[in-house]
Amino acid sequence: MHEQSLVKSLLRQVDEVLIENRGSWASSVEVEIGPLSGVEADLVRSAFEQLSAGTRCSNATLLIQLSLLVVRCRDCLSESRLAGFVFRCHHCGSGNVQVISGDALRLLSVTMDSPVEIEHA
Repeated sequence: MHEQSLVKSLLRQVDEVLIENRGSWASSVEVEIGPLSGVEADLVRSAFEQLSAGTRCSNATLLIQLSLLVVRCRDCLSESRLAGFVFRCHHCGSGNVQVISGDALRLLSVTMDSPVEIEHA
């Protein structure tokens, strides 16, 4: 299950954020999962519960945002949100599009024991 290796990496990222910001533990971790990421939200949630035990995220709530698939047309340069997996520009109909979001699992924010929330781009 590759979700476990992704969650291990996520926990390392959260630990780095905690260290950089002198936080003791995370109370919530927010991630974004895109439809082309190849990641199942339920498996991420399960892996997080299992792998966070004994870490500074052991009592953290995992918040999962499912992102939309967004493409940029290489012909007319417009951006379109795709419903489903029909890779066509909604403006000009071209199939010459590039995925610009919705293909990753990203750490969005960490809420820690201090009142500071750190945003990640």
